[in-house]
Amino acid sequence: MDFWNKISVQRALNLLCRDVVAWNEWRASKDISGISFANSSLNGASLAWGNLDGMDLSGSDFSGADLRGADLHTSNLADANFENADLRGVRMQGSTLRGANMSQARLEGANLSRADLSGINLRQAHLGWAVLRASYCHLADFSDANLVWADAQAANLSNATFNRTILADANLASAVLAKASLNMVVLDNTDFDSAVLSDTIFSGLDLCGVANLGSAVLDPASALSIGTDTLVITLRSAGGEFTSEQLDFFARSGVAPELLASIRPAAARAAAR
Repeated sequence: MDFWNKISVQRALNLLCRDVVAWNEWRASKDISGISFANSSLNGASLAWGNLDGMDLSGSDFSGADLRGADLHTSNLADANFENADLRGVRMQGSTLRGANMSQARLEGANLSRADLSGINLRQAHLGWAVLRASYCHLADFSDANLVWADAQAANLSNATFNRTILADANLASAVLAKASLNMVVLDNTDFDSAVLSDTIFSGLDLCGVANLGSAVLDPASALSIGTDTLVITLRSAGGEFTSEQLDFFARSGVAPELLASIRPAAARAAAR
């Protein structure tokens, strides 16, 4: 029985790789609940607009594949490799992508809402206009990724790494950033409305561009790590005087007034250079 099942799976996989349109038509008329494509080699495959929703594709290799507009919602993609894959406009809402590799992948306009992205590698990924609403991104790595205009409202970004990440115009309203690390991140018009911050690290970045900074929720209060470099950069960008919203945020974060006073000479020296 296992032998014939393997033959059936291989034939289905061959059809998918050979002709996506024929695969979509075949799938629409078949019950494929017993078919698993786990650990398949699909690197470089042309799968644009393919219907793969709800399938087990865990551990599969999609590196360099063309998956533009493909339907992968509620699919099991744990530990899959999407390095350098083209995933523009892909639908992955509710999918499991735990431990997947999406480094350098193109995900512009992708829908990853409610997806499990825990431990995912998104280094240098392109996530402009992507939807990550209510996604679970615990321990995700967004280093050098571009999330301009991305919508991560209510996403769980706890323990995530944002190193040199572009978050300009991104929506982080109500997102959980507990123990997340933001280092040299671009926060130009980034929405922090009701974002939950706890043991969050702010290093080497400018807070002047953050929208709704004052409504960020510090839980517990005074539990942030705001680097002196961030204070200096923000003060310089603010023209030498912190705004009332910034001062309130720093006070709630536990930044000592003495420290704020001491950085003024440093900010002045930096501006003079």
